[in-house]
Amino acid sequence: MEEDIIEEAEKLLEKRENLEVIKTLKEIQVPDAYVLRSKAYYNLGDKENAIKELEEGIKKFPYSHYLYYELALIFFMENELNRALDEIEKALSIIPYSYDYNKLKAKILFKMEEYEKAYEVLVFVNKLKPDDVESRMMRAECFYRTGKYLDALYEINRALEYNNRDHLLHYLKGKIYLETGYFRLAVSEFKIAISISPSAEYYYYLALAEYMNKEYDKAMNDISKAISIDPNNHKIKEFYESLKNMNK
Repeated sequence: MEEDIIEEAEKLLEKRENLEVIKTLKEIQVPDAYVLRSKAYYNLGDKENAIKELEEGIKKFPYSHYLYYELALIFFMENELNRALDEIEKALSIIPYSYDYNKLKAKILFKMEEYEKAYEVLVFVNKLKPDDVESRMMRAECFYRTGKYLDALYEINRALEYNNRDHLLHYLKGKIYLETGYFRLAVSEFKIAISISPSAEYYYYLALAEYMNKEYDKAMNDISKAISIDPNNHKIKEFYESLKNMNK
């Protein structure tokens, strides 16, 4: 009986019928019910009751590891990173080899700018799931943000082995080449990123790389594309005006 009600509530949640989820599960006190009610409250913008549901569930079911995970997820989304880390550690103390739990821990540490710690967790995450390109991208970002560009490039190239059509990987690779003075290689990577997913940001960096590579006409052409996509972007406007003045 309870399983049928839980299944019904899951379908209601998928339809974003949040009040109906809460009403349907009103008398149900099993871990899944606490999670679903929490999600419904959160969807309604009621963070306080979303947290309260999970905390009550934890009191009744202290070994239900996914209650801690869901609570950590809320704190992470609300940028309460220390609380998020505390809760995910509790989940991992019960299920230490969970892919999802370790990945969330890595994301929390990354957002806390604890890049070395985040990297260590991400290495373990990729042992659990080698084709997780997002985690490999984060590994590269950890190195990039600490100025270890060669290590970052190594991680990007490993990630590209699993998905060479990931525009973010080519974008980050282009930024590394740009910052290390390999402008022609940067141009190539930004062009690939644009061919996969065009954006003002990518055209801006392509124009910058072309400018540094002394391809001034191409730079003007591409910064014009950037400003046509995002005309209110101050960074893009400033570079556009600089190039325009140079061509007078």
